[in-house]
Amino acid sequence: SMMQSQDRRVRKESFETFYSSYADHQHTYASLLASNIKKDIFYAREKNYASVREKALFSENIPVEVYDNLISTVHENIDPLHKYFSLRKKILNVDQLHVYDMNVPLVKDIQWHVGYKDSVTKILDSLQPLGSVYTEILKKGLLEERWVDRYESKGKRSGAYSSGCYDSNPFILMNYREDNINSMYTLAHEAGHSMHSFLSREAQAYPYADYTIFVAEVASTFNEVLLTKYLLSQDINQSMKIYLICREIDNIRGTLYRQTMFAEFEHQIYATAESGQPMTLDSFKEIYRKLLKRYFGEETILDDCLSLECLRIPHFYFSFYVYKYATGISAAYALAEMVSKGGKTELKNYLNFLKGGGSKYPIDLLKGAGVDMISPQPVRSALENFSTLVDQLETLTT
Repeated sequence: SMMQSQDRRVRKESFETFYSSYADHQHTYASLLASNIKKDIFYAREKNYASVREKALFSENIPVEVYDNLISTVHENIDPLHKYFSLRKKILNVDQLHVYDMNVPLVKDIQWHVGYKDSVTKILDSLQPLGSVYTEILKKGLLEERWVDRYESKGKRSGAYSSGCYDSNPFILMNYREDNINSMYTLAHEAGHSMHSFLSREAQAYPYADYTIFVAEVASTFNEVLLTKYLLSQDINQSMKIYLICREIDNIRGTLYRQTMFAEFEHQIYATAESGQPMTLDSFKEIYRKLLKRYFGEETILDDCLSLECLRIPHFYFSFYVYKYATGISAAYALAEMVSKGGKTELKNYLNFLKGGGSKYPIDLLKGAGVDMISPQPVRSALENFSTLVDQLETLTT
C-alpha cells in the first residue's frame, strides 16, 4: 500500500526502511542461500545429473531449450520495457525514476464499487468464449454451490488461493473488497484454477488428476486476459482505460520480465557455484546488480540497497521454479488469443488441455492445446502484446 502512495516521500522512506532490515542481516541471508545452493549441487551430483538445473527440469520432462529460449527471447525484446519506464517517468513528471516509483498508479482517484455478484456477472460475461458448459459450471460454483469463502473475517489469512481434493468441489479463499478492482481479478484468477481442477478431476482418474506447476498458472492467467479484453470493450472513460492498460502492462512486467530476471539470476549463481567458485554476499550482489542494469535500463536509478533484493525472494530456495511463471503467462496469452479469435476446434483443444490434468507431460498438454513452449514464439508473442500495450498507453497519455 505504501509503495502505491501518491506521496513520493512515503514511497521512498518505505522502500529504504524495508531494505534496511535486510541490510542488517545480509551476511546471514547470503550464507543461507549459499548453503542451499551447496545442498542442491550435492544431491544433483549424487544422482548423476549434469547440473542442478537439469535435475529440476527432469521431473516435468522440460527441455533446457525452454529455459534458454525464455531468457534469450526476453533479451531480444527488452526495449519495450525500457520504453515503458521512460513513459512512466514522463507521466509522473519526476527528474529521476527510482524503483520505488514503479508501483504508484499513473491515474489518480479511480472510482470502483462492484459487489461480489456483479463481479461474477462481469467475469462470466468475459468468459463467454469458453462456452456455456464452462460458464454454467462456474456460475453455480461461485453463486450457488459455495465454492468461495468471499469476505475478510477475524483471524482469516490474507491473499487468495484455490484448493480442494479429488472428490470435493474446488474451494476458493479470498478477501473480496467491493471498492478494489483487484478483487474481481483475483476472483477471475482463482476461478481459473478451480475450473482447471474441476475439469481435470472430472475427466481423469485419481493418479492423473493433479496438474504440475508448469501449467498451473495458465488457466488462471487466461481468465484474467479475457477479463481485461472484456472491460476494455465496455463504455469506459479514458482514466479507466489507462488504468486497465497499466494494470495489464504491470502484470506482464511483473510476471514475464521480472520472473525471467529471477530465472536468469538462478541460472548464473548455480553455474558459478558448480564451476567451483565460492558464493559470497559480494558474488550475489554483483551478479544481481548486473541483471538489474540490463532489465531496468539507463532510465531508472538503481539505489544501492536494491542489490539486496536477491536475498529476499523465497522462491530461490525452490531451485529453478520461478521461470514457470514466465512460461505460464506466455502460454496463457497465446491460448487466450487463439480461443478468442478461433472457432470450435481451438475451444475444444483448450478445454481438453484443462481436462488433461497430469495425464501427460506439461509440454505435451500445451502442444495439444496449440502452444509449443519449446519454440520461442509464445514468449515472443506475449512480449509483442506488451509492446502494443505500451504504445497504447503512450497514445492515451500524450
